[in-house]
Amino acid sequence: MLEPLGIPADAEALYVVLASLDSASLDDLAHRTQTAPGAVGTHLDSLADLGLAVALGQGRWKALPLADVVKGLKARRMAEIEAAAIAADTLHNQLLAASHSTEDDVQVFVGQTSWAEYARLCEETTTEICLFDKPPYVGGPAAHSPDELREVSPEWRALERGVSQRSVYHPGFDPERLKEMAMFAQVGEKSRTAPVPMKLILFDAKIAWIPSMPSYMPGHERRASFVRHPLIVESLVWLFNAVWDTAIPITAGTYLNGDPRRQMLISLMMSGSTDDAIANQLGINVRSVRRWIAELMDELGVTTRLQLGAALVRADSMRTTA
Repeated sequence: MLEPLGIPADAEALYVVLASLDSASLDDLAHRTQTAPGAVGTHLDSLADLGLAVALGQGRWKALPLADVVKGLKARRMAEIEAAAIAADTLHNQLLAASHSTEDDVQVFVGQTSWAEYARLCEETTTEICLFDKPPYVGGPAAHSPDELREVSPEWRALERGVSQRSVYHPGFDPERLKEMAMFAQVGEKSRTAPVPMKLILFDAKIAWIPSMPSYMPGHERRASFVRHPLIVESLVWLFNAVWDTAIPITAGTYLNGDPRRQMLISLMMSGSTDDAIANQLGINVRSVRRWIAELMDELGVTTRLQLGAALVRADSMRTTA
């Protein structure tokens, strides 16, 4: 029964005999088990190594409580397994580092080549795109319809293809940006808002696209780095998830669908944000926030913010079940 602990059957039989006695000599144990004294000595040494027996002196031995010893052995085995797991992970990381060349792991693309490579990665993504969205943005006409987005946005095409997308938007949105966010939400994008440190897109948690922020300024040529090194991408995935977990969800398709600013206002209100926080997120002043809230209260026929929250939940439930 004790073989899983590394105790041979013969040593276990010797332990059973020794445990039934207060103490015993080697010769006595040899006689009781009908085993050669040399083999008994070997088994006693094995039991002593495992903490199951102890020499008392004058050639006598005593068994130690099995339950206490097993707990100690279990703790030691667990520590050994944990140490082995850490060593295996370290070795795995070393093998990964040795098997990837720097030239393959980090590439820099400039100008139209950057955009073409980015679009290719979107098309090849099969599971999920994760995105940090932060100004500045490339200039150009805004897309106002799904057809226009389908034409210009590889992320939109990926969503329509069934790829999951999670986006964290940096606070402060102009009306055009909010309308685009609302359209993305309607085709399945999960969106939240929080301060983000950089522009970043992750493709299937395997490749990271990191644009150069200064290259988005007027007069600069667009540049971006494509990172494939597993350890670097792993760290960026961890960063994204850490920001995502603390970001405020943006409720899509809630009351007053036609005004994306009100969608954002409602999302922030439902998350418990203060008027000041809402103003900062939307890039407007506090008086505008309070005016919008007052207008919502009038339209829904309520007089307190608590009633407003309940009315908005009711309106969203009716929309969902309709």
